[in-house]
Amino acid sequence: MPGSFRLFKVAGISIEVNISWLIIVVLLASSLALSWFPAAVPRQSLVVYWVLGLIAALLLFGSVLVHELAHSLVAKARGLPVKSITLFIFGGVSDIEREPQSPGVEFQLAFVGPLTSLIIGAVSLLLGLVVGTSSRLVAATLDYLGIANLLLGVFNLIPAFPLDGGRVLRSIIWKATGSFRTATRWAVYVGQAFAYLLILVGVWLFFTGDFIDGLWSGFIGWFLLQAAQTENRQIVLESVFKGVTVAQLMSPAPNTVPSNRTIQQLVDEYLLPQGIRSVPVVRDDQLVGIVTLADVRRVPRERWPQTFVSEVMIPAERLVVAHPSESLNDVLPRMTGPDVNQLPVVEDGHLVGILSRDAIVRFVEIRRGLGMDQAEQQRQTPSEPHTPAGLPA
Repeated sequence: MPGSFRLFKVAGISIEVNISWLIIVVLLASSLALSWFPAAVPRQSLVVYWVLGLIAALLLFGSVLVHELAHSLVAKARGLPVKSITLFIFGGVSDIEREPQSPGVEFQLAFVGPLTSLIIGAVSLLLGLVVGTSSRLVAATLDYLGIANLLLGVFNLIPAFPLDGGRVLRSIIWKATGSFRTATRWAVYVGQAFAYLLILVGVWLFFTGDFIDGLWSGFIGWFLLQAAQTENRQIVLESVFKGVTVAQLMSPAPNTVPSNRTIQQLVDEYLLPQGIRSVPVVRDDQLVGIVTLADVRRVPRERWPQTFVSEVMIPAERLVVAHPSESLNDVLPRMTGPDVNQLPVVEDGHLVGILSRDAIVRFVEIRRGLGMDQAEQQRQTPSEPHTPAGLPA
C-alpha cells in the first residue's frame, strides 16, 4: 500500500503501518480522552485521560493486528502466500497473494478473523470484571477494548463483500453453485448494496445535524463500494488468465546487451535505434542484470564512453523475474509496482523472454474482441451443475 513503512516481521509476514493510521490513532485517542474515560473514570486529570486514550487506541490496533494475523496464519497453513499486513485508517488488511482454491478454505480464512475479535472482546470484558474493584483505570481500558472488539467482530460478520462476512457468504454460495465467479458476483452485489446503504445513512445523519457520524458512515460506505468493485475486477481478470502461462504471452528472444558494452554503445546501438527504455544485460548467455534509462541518466554525459553497463545496471539478484511455466495469475502480483512494466523470464539462469504489461493488455483486448469473456460468463451462471449445498467444511 502506498505511503506505508515496515515495522517488523511475524512468521515471515511483513507488518506495515500506513501514514493514514497515524491520523486515526490521534482521532481515536482524543475521542477516548475527551469522552469515554471521563465518563468511565471521573475526577482524573486531563493528562491521565490522554495517556489512557493513547494506550487504548494502540491496544485496539494491536487487536486488529491479531485479527489480521489470524487470517494470514490460516492462509499460510493452507498454502496461500502472504506478503504483508498493513494497518491503515480503516483498520488492517492482509496482502494474501492468491485466492483460496476451495469454498472450505475460503470459509475458514474468512471466519477466523471475526472469531478472533470476538474472543479478544469476551476475554477483555471478563478481565475488566476481575480487576474492576482494584483498578478502575485498567478496568475502563479493558471494557473499551472488549466492547470495541465485539463490535469489530460483529461488523466484520455482516455479509457485505469484501468484509469477512461477505467472504463467508461467498464461500457458501460457492459451495452451493460450484462457481467461484458466480459466488463472487453475488457477494459483490450484496456488498455494494450495503455500501450504498451506509452512504445513504451517512447523508441522512449529516443533514440531520450528526456531522461526524454522517461523514464516517459515508466514508466507510464509499470505501467498501470501491473495495468491492476492485475485488470484482480482480476476480474477472483471474478468470480471464486462468490456465494461461507466462510462456504463452512473453516475447521470446528479447534484445540483450553484453555487460562489457559502454553506456555510449548502449545508447547508440540499443536505446535510440530500437526505441526501448530498458535492456537485459547478459554475460556468457546468463542474465546478470537489467539497465534502464534511469540508470543511464545518473551517469554524467562525459563519462558515457568510459562507463560500462555492468557498473550501472540493476544486478540480477535484485530483479523480479518469472519462469516460463508459471501461471500468469501467480505472476501478476509481481507487476503491481508503478515502475514494473516488464519482467525478465528466466529458466536455469538463461533469459528466454520478456513479459510486458503491453502483451497482457493486448491479450485481454483480443479476448474481448472475440467475445470470449461473454461466453465465459454464460458458462459460469447459476444454471451450471451444482455441487451439494451446505456449509463449507
